[in-house]
Amino acid sequence: MKVLFVEDEPLHFIFWAERLPKNIEIIQAFSIGEAREKFEKNPDFAAIVVDACVPGSWPNTHNLVSDFRETFSGPMIAISHLEPFRRKLLQYGCDHEAEKAEIPEKLLEVIGAIPEPANK
Repeated sequence: MKVLFVEDEPLHFIFWAERLPKNIEIIQAFSIGEAREKFEKNPDFAAIVVDACVPGSWPNTHNLVSDFRETFSGPMIAISHLEPFRRKLLQYGCDHEAEKAEIPEKLLEVIGAIPEPANK
């Protein structure tokens, strides 16, 4: 199962990868251009997670979300530390929102995946 993560901070990918089941393949995009390229090359995403600001500190991915929504009917999650930025992405086509630290749990909830049991 592939999930596109549009986020310009590499440390977030490490955090998410450590908390998601191994059967979820994280496809990373660090820029809007890279996100468009990976979206075109992978028509089988189970979900898309989009940061509001890639790169920078001001929302700039709303048109990307709108463009994805033209052909992608799966779940899209808006992420940002700021609620108004997430709300803007919801207006452009995201179905869900979450803070970055909440993404592993939110993604599993949205795609209906069952987390792997913890090692004892």
